Amino acid sequence: MQEGNKILSNNFGYRKMATPSTLCCAVLLFLFPLQFMATTTPSCPGDCDPTDADDNDRFHFAQNLEFLEAEFFLHGALGKGLDAFEPEFAKGGPPPIGGRRANLDYLTRRIIEEFGYQEIGHNREIVRRTGGIPRPLIDISSQNFAKLFDKAVGYNLDPPFDPYEDPIKYMLAVYAIPYVGLNGYVGTTPCLKKFASKQVNKNLILLKADIKDILIILVKSLNCL
Repeated sequence: MQEGNKILSNNFGYRKMATPSTLCCAVLLFLFPLQFMATTTPSCPGDCDPTDADDNDRFHFAQNLEFLEAEFFLHGALGKGLDAFEPEFAKGGPPPIGGRRANLDYLTRRIIEEFGYQEIGHNREIVRRTGGIPRPLIDISSQNFAKLFDKAVGYNLDPPFDPYEDPIKYMLAVYAIPYVGLNGYVGTTPCLKKFASKQVNKNLILLKADIKDILIILVKSLNCL
């Protein structure tokens, strides 16, 4: 690798400044969930007070990410999302924007497909125990991923990043998701009050950790790290 601020050409066809990959991963970790969820500012009367979230509220919050994972994995592997398998889980929420089948090799596609089925199970468990929430509007289009990766590296990539283009780019896009979910469930553990809720949370933590380990192996096999 050249030193200083010289321009480098990487395996993805981009020309970029040499920067530590760990910085890119850290930025992606914090930007990822915010980039894809449609957010609104809640309205509140002037005399309203904060309320403590109960166990169900915490699982409902986590389900936003479970929706994101299910839609991105299922669309990437199969070209169809949650509505093709369990449409009632969406509770009338809008379908995601921009999801499509990714150009994946056979092994990667099968693994991502299994991840998608696992995320259906995560949503099923939350719905069964808490009733669930309507699916939020989720933007998993290549244009939205391009904006995210531009923010991560600090400049506009040329050509724009497209996670659906090949296995390496898809795995780079998907890599941060289970880590965000894993830390979310770990962080909420001390706040849960019911034993049954803690059991569900424990199982979800183990599943997220398994996904992350598999992703690390697969990403390394594709020479992404």
